[in-house]
Amino acid sequence: METKDSVRYWAGVVGAVAVVAGILAVVVMVRMPAPKKTAQQTQPTKTAPQPQSAAKAASQKSQLQAKSVAAAKPAPAAKPTANAKPAAAANALTDAERKTSEELYIETKKLDTDSARVVAAAPEGRRRVAEMIAKQFSVPEKMVTDLRGRKLNWGEVTATLAASQQLMKHDKISRQQAVDRILAARKSGQGWASLSRGFGLKVADLLSDVKKTDKQVAKLVLVKASR
Repeated sequence: METKDSVRYWAGVVGAVAVVAGILAVVVMVRMPAPKKTAQQTQPTKTAPQPQSAAKAASQKSQLQAKSVAAAKPAPAAKPTANAKPAAAANALTDAERKTSEELYIETKKLDTDSARVVAAAPEGRRRVAEMIAKQFSVPEKMVTDLRGRKLNWGEVTATLAASQQLMKHDKISRQQAVDRILAARKSGQGWASLSRGFGLKVADLLSDVKKTDKQVAKLVLVKASR
């Protein structure tokens, strides 16, 4: 009997211990934190880049456009060296050209005066002056009268024909083409010295031709006075 009772006793003890152990195991499992993920599991997977906001995209676009414009701008022109002369100074008339131009102005006015005396002295005076100028430059008399019809004085007519005579030889053009070019330059406001330089002519030759013509016209005045 004692043996049976002893077996039952220890069986009960073992059962009680097993029950307690099971309860403790359940409690421990409940309270234990969840197992941490491994480094491989916890490492976030790479995702596609999120699209930029509209404001940021617009800002970057404007910056790119500004860089493109800056790159497209031509490089600033190199500054002229100290030895380079300004264009205005290079084109300025020389003292000799200015002096000759002043003499030419005086001679054209003198020719106007002498021609006016011939015209006033006789009814055919106008025709005689036109004839003399035409003969001096080997042009038809009508060309002289046509220039007078453009409100040009006798001195201006003579200087125009003198310049056209040089220009037609220089550029190998007709007399009328040369006259038209001279008149266009004068209409634009060019003086005789700058005009001559622009066309490659010599203002001194214009002065010489006007003086010769005035001498011939002055002879008409002397002939009329002697009669």
